[in-house]
Amino acid sequence: MFKSKLSKLALAAAGGAIALTTAAGPALAEPPAPVADLGRPSVEAPASPAERAPQPTDEASRTADDRRHYLGRVIARNGLNVRAHPNTRSRIIATLPYGRIVHIECKVRGENVRGNNLWYKLDRDHHRHDGWVSARYVTNIGPAPHFCHHR
Repeated sequence: MFKSKLSKLALAAAGGAIALTTAAGPALAEPPAPVADLGRPSVEAPASPAERAPQPTDEASRTADDRRHYLGRVIARNGLNVRAHPNTRSRIIATLPYGRIVHIECKVRGENVRGNNLWYKLDRDHHRHDGWVSARYVTNIGPAPHFCHHR
């Protein structure tokens, strides 16, 4: 079928180029959309460096305003209910769409929602709603919020 060594070498080189392109393809593709893996609890970890806003390195160097504001992104595909209190039995105030960036004031332990018992208090200075969202459906952008202090 292949008569010369040169044609065999050309075929091997072409096959290697195709294999290399195929292997590099997934690395060059966009990351997949988040899967609705509702059985896995969310982890309080910073988002990717591209999404992370510059943050002070230690708590002492942060201003009073910085300590009050944290960011998160809604990951609930069907939207996220904002509630009057940190539990699923309280009144729904609003629903935030998937992908919305939220400003978080602080967190508390509350009703367990699919393995996560943390609830985030929305920052009233940035939202029309002074309510609570389950941390299960919010991924942090930057550092995780601090626990709420009684005022």
